[in-house]
Amino acid sequence: MKDGHTQGRCLCGEVRYEATGPTGEMWYCHCPGCRKASGVGFGTWIEAADLRWLSGRDCVTQFAASPGITRAFCSQCGTVLPARRAAGGVLLPAGGLENVGGQRPCGHASAEARLPWLPPLDADLPVRRVSCADETSSGASQEAVAEGLARGGCLCGAIAYEVKQPLAAMRVCHCSRCRRRSGSSWFVGLTCAPGTLRFLRGEAGIVRWHMPGTRFYVVSFCGTCGSAAPAVLPRATFFSAGCLDNDPGARALCHIYYGSRAPWVEVRDSLPRFGEFAPPDFNWQASRP
Repeated sequence: MKDGHTQGRCLCGEVRYEATGPTGEMWYCHCPGCRKASGVGFGTWIEAADLRWLSGRDCVTQFAASPGITRAFCSQCGTVLPARRAAGGVLLPAGGLENVGGQRPCGHASAEARLPWLPPLDADLPVRRVSCADETSSGASQEAVAEGLARGGCLCGAIAYEVKQPLAAMRVCHCSRCRRRSGSSWFVGLTCAPGTLRFLRGEAGIVRWHMPGTRFYVVSFCGTCGSAAPAVLPRATFFSAGCLDNDPGARALCHIYYGSRAPWVEVRDSLPRFGEFAPPDFNWQASRP
């Protein structure tokens, strides 16, 4: 909000914070750091002069992604928390805020790095010259990816994995849980067939958090940088599309929990939109719409 205090929290509720003073513009950033940290493929930020931690300071893990920015996440649930710029000021993750007032994104930063396999995102907004100032690499291996494989990993490079293509069931989730964890506008997830995932390194460094009161809501993330990691469940393995380093051979099939979408989101694609989860007869095995 332009005036007064803007508050946010992590998914597990341990960490709460508040911006001090009025906030600035909201914008998207597609840099490699925002892509990996959010797991979504882009960050949705609101500028602020400073902030104070209201609770859970001991759960705040910081990661100096580059000389220009220090990112933060909750060590318990992996939620993206406010980042601090070396040049001054902080960036608030819009998806983690309790209220953004009437703010809407004003533009795209690092637009040239946008992932081509993600759904369209406010393409008519202008390109911003000022980004989050994260000049880090994506953490991806520079080795060529073998044909028929998709490769991914975390921001710091500690975790890397590959999975056989094509992946399936790519969906855009607008639920408040996914939005809060990623700190962004929505979440883009997809699945792979059993036995097709292989960790190249770092599996032991993955932290897993099962949200109380749910059957299957499990968050997996790198304990060093907070990037989303594959969530391996008994019946399926879920990936964050923004953490993949090459085209997974799949495209989004639908929007789920669209009734819970962020107030600034206006979807303009032609994909099916479901107020909650997709109906039982929906074809999740398709790789492309």
